[in-house]
Amino acid sequence: MKIIKFIVVVFFLTFNVNAKELPKIDTKYYLGIYKSFDKFSAIALSTYKDHLYNPYYTETDTEKRNLGYFLGYNFYLNNFFIGVETNFQENIGKDQSIAGLNGSVTYEKMKEAKFKIGYNFGDFDFFTYLGGGDIDTTWTAYHNDPSKINNYYTRGLGIDYYFNKNFFLGLNLDETTFDIFYTESLYVEEVHKRSLRLRFGYLF
Repeated sequence: MKIIKFIVVVFFLTFNVNAKELPKIDTKYYLGIYKSFDKFSAIALSTYKDHLYNPYYTETDTEKRNLGYFLGYNFYLNNFFIGVETNFQENIGKDQSIAGLNGSVTYEKMKEAKFKIGYNFGDFDFFTYLGGGDIDTTWTAYHNDPSKINNYYTRGLGIDYYFNKNFFLGLNLDETTFDIFYTESLYVEEVHKRSLRLRFGYLF
């Protein structure tokens, strides 16, 4: 009987030692809203031989301050974490007053999904991410041209501050580059998008 008690005590002590060595695991779902400051710039060259030396340059000058929504999940292993996040934004930007061109280009209905990796330090999460997305585009002078950009890549850096156990404020710097081929006007436009996003979220 004493042997059995000894084995039980040794097992209990060993289990406690091993338990202390196990990493701390935590998971968090969250959602929120963000204010985005979006900036588009583009250079375009024509595929039509008579226009090869007539590039044009554009930048967004309206609808640059927009609201968006996000939903995500983080898996924490001690202070390190990985996560996934998706976001949607109705308006993004609009090109206007382009010298020598007809109409304007509107960017809207952006949907993105991202993979995150980061580190928690106290009340702060620092992270970087890589993902993909879709954007709807419309050139008012050429209605038959493509109206959607699919599967572009996006990347960025971010920081979230948890001011209590349920709410957080965050800041993201995001950028991406993609091409638009206008089949009717015969221009290829290389677009560079940069965004600054102020986030407010809720943890479940």
